[in-house]
Amino acid sequence: MLIEEILKSKKGFSPLEVTLADYFLEHSLDIEKQSARFIAKKLFTVPSTIVRFTQKIGYQGYNEFREAYLKEQEYLSSHFEHIDPNFPFDDQDKNIVIANKMGTLYHEIIEDVLTLLDHDQLQAAITLLKNADFIYVFSLGVQLDIAQTFKDKMLKIGKNVMTEEKADEMFYRSKYCNEKSVFLLISYSGETETLLRIAKQLKIRHIPLLAITTYGENSLFQYADPILYVSSREKLIENLGSFSMNLSVLFLLDILYANLFNEDRQNHYDKRVDASKSFEQYRTTYNSLLKDRKE
Repeated sequence: MLIEEILKSKKGFSPLEVTLADYFLEHSLDIEKQSARFIAKKLFTVPSTIVRFTQKIGYQGYNEFREAYLKEQEYLSSHFEHIDPNFPFDDQDKNIVIANKMGTLYHEIIEDVLTLLDHDQLQAAITLLKNADFIYVFSLGVQLDIAQTFKDKMLKIGKNVMTEEKADEMFYRSKYCNEKSVFLLISYSGETETLLRIAKQLKIRHIPLLAITTYGENSLFQYADPILYVSSREKLIENLGSFSMNLSVLFLLDILYANLFNEDRQNHYDKRVDASKSFEQYRTTYNSLLKDRKE
């Protein structure tokens, strides 16, 4: 969950903590040069109160909180300057206007994901998948359907990928799977109990877990390594179609596939073409743009 969302929710906050939350929300950029002592003086309290508050929301102290909050604010202030990812079109928009707004939204989502992409985390994910004998992909949302395209691409280059719709069966796979397995869990909130149950079991068995989730702290973080972030501007419920999450997942899975493909490019290309020719030997087209070079 984003720090901003925690501060806005004020869940479990005392009256003084509500005052602190409101201060940080109102002065989010100003705190870069403000110490805990400075803020305490402004709010007629003591620095230790501010330290305890930042610890309550998951940080070791004020300095760690300030660094994370400023980094988050930098992220939130970039991209999506033109389109609201929750309500990208209006009820008065005509069809071509909607089409253009959706195009702009897609462009901004992709740019957002790229901004959040970390080289070391991406390389760690690629290495895990490359060395795995089995790759299990699980999500409780429609993203599992999106993952089917990843499964299809990976199968054609000889990688064993399994998607599972039932949480209980995926849990049993986490309990009894081969030690050279890797799990890829997809969750926007990172707080779904059934998914966390799987993550806990994987940690007990020391089975690698790659997570695709939102930017900001959530419960899945403590079990997953590496982590890839989706565009994180979309509300959980109050949106018009989960466009951001769905496109982010598709894009990240394609990035993973493309990098794995390039690890052994010629061999993977030969495998893919050979497999496709064997299965689709009667598939043809009259469209010259679609014809293979050897036809």
